[in-house]
Amino acid sequence: MGTDRIETDLEVVAGVTDRGHSHERNEDAMALGLLPDGTVAAVVCDGVSTSLEPQKASRMAADTALDVLLTSTAAAVESVDGAVLAAASAVAALGRAGDPHAPSCTLVCALARPGEITVGWVGDSRAYWLSPPHAAEPARLVTTDHSWAAQMVAAGVLDAAAAMRDPRAHAITRWLGAGGTGEAEVATLRPTSHGALLLCSDGLWNYLPDAAHLAAVALPELADGGPIMAAEALTALALDAGGRDNVTVVVIEGPSR
Repeated sequence: MGTDRIETDLEVVAGVTDRGHSHERNEDAMALGLLPDGTVAAVVCDGVSTSLEPQKASRMAADTALDVLLTSTAAAVESVDGAVLAAASAVAALGRAGDPHAPSCTLVCALARPGEITVGWVGDSRAYWLSPPHAAEPARLVTTDHSWAAQMVAAGVLDAAAAMRDPRAHAITRWLGAGGTGEAEVATLRPTSHGALLLCSDGLWNYLPDAAHLAAVALPELADGGPIMAAEALTALALDAGGRDNVTVVVIEGPSR
């Protein structure tokens, strides 16, 4: 029961992780933190259900990555790279070498400083920039899934709709853990107008993958009650749509210059 639903509210960043309606346990994890200078760090991890004890992998990865993000003195990109590498090493240590079923997970993380947000990811947990219509920095998907479907689309073999209908669509091509990688893909945003960064597991984006639609749900709640209300609203959307998977949603209010 302790991890079925967790809500964390640090005012400028907040998150919800929920078991959903179908799974016996919550295999997602999140970790959030703040520094006195206003730096925000956040991590979302999704355990790979075909591995053993994926909830241990996601918890270990989230906590390890957050610790590095909050203590690193390196530049943002190097800090994010180091956080993911440390998380990968920690998850690998949970299993035996060569065991294909050792604990595994995906990861997406963010380090937000005034005027700049750096995102790193491995797998298909996502980051979105959410902003109002016609904003200077339009709402968009920041990450690119490390998945079979994304590979087919990138190669021009299938369009996005056809790729997502295939039973192999969600097969991930990068992960942390057995046979996985510690190499993150990294992107940096420098928003010039108000908005929010969303980190989420596929328990949300399976139901609402479009950035503009996510923004339309989240931003009014953000304006009324801050990131926690936005995270709660997006989680409720996924649960009301079926909640077939664990759902984790973290919202970071966009840093100003």
